[in-house]
Amino acid sequence: MKLFKAIAIIFTLTLISNCSTTQRLQKTPIGLINNVSYKDAKFNNPNASNAFLVDYNNTTYAITAKHILIIAKNDKMKFIDFEGSLKEWKMHPKNDSTQYIITDKLLNTNRKDSLTWNYMNTNWNTYNDWLVFSVKENTTNHKPLKFRASTLQKGEPLYAIGWTYKDSIGNQRVYEYTFDKTENNYHSLLQIKGPKSLGGLSGSPVVDQKGKVVGLVTSGWKDDKTQETWLEITPVDNIISFLSKIK
Repeated sequence: MKLFKAIAIIFTLTLISNCSTTQRLQKTPIGLINNVSYKDAKFNNPNASNAFLVDYNNTTYAITAKHILIIAKNDKMKFIDFEGSLKEWKMHPKNDSTQYIITDKLLNTNRKDSLTWNYMNTNWNTYNDWLVFSVKENTTNHKPLKFRASTLQKGEPLYAIGWTYKDSIGNQRVYEYTFDKTENNYHSLLQIKGPKSLGGLSGSPVVDQKGKVVGLVTSGWKDDKTQETWLEITPVDNIISFLSKIK
């Protein structure tokens, strides 16, 4: 009986802790969506999934998912390079476009990664699904997030922050997950409390209970047998390695 009471107390305290963390994160300005404009306006995409700000070595960077460019590009773009075709890459909360970030340069351009779903799927195990921009202007009250350096623990609570395409305009959503394992180039998370449709959540930051970034959303699926929803997120390790080499 004493053991049962102890387990019940621990479970209750965990629920209270998770609830308070969710409430705190909901009140912290974090979530942004991508509003992409090209010189040829017919390719504009005002709601190209999610993004966020990070601080590294006292410099603020804007980060989103690389595969977003597959749906937010013009017809001339073949690689991770705008080649002078971009007019403006802006980021703002979905519910308030008057607060915004204007990016400056895409820092991780390359002419290797093809902007096709086939390329992404073929190279899935090694695909680095992130874009890093320098920041030209920031009119938001968003405080840049910090990267987490320590290893994730199985069952650890994690939170994805942003909006799916089906989320109505309003405050950022905070969706709850637990860490399961790391495999190839991704962390696998089990959904505890989240959206029925994950579409549009790409690029959202995933943070721990202290608000430190552990990754960003890449994909997700529902297990037909268990009916569990899983999220695949790209860890921050390679982003940190890339930024550490910028002078």
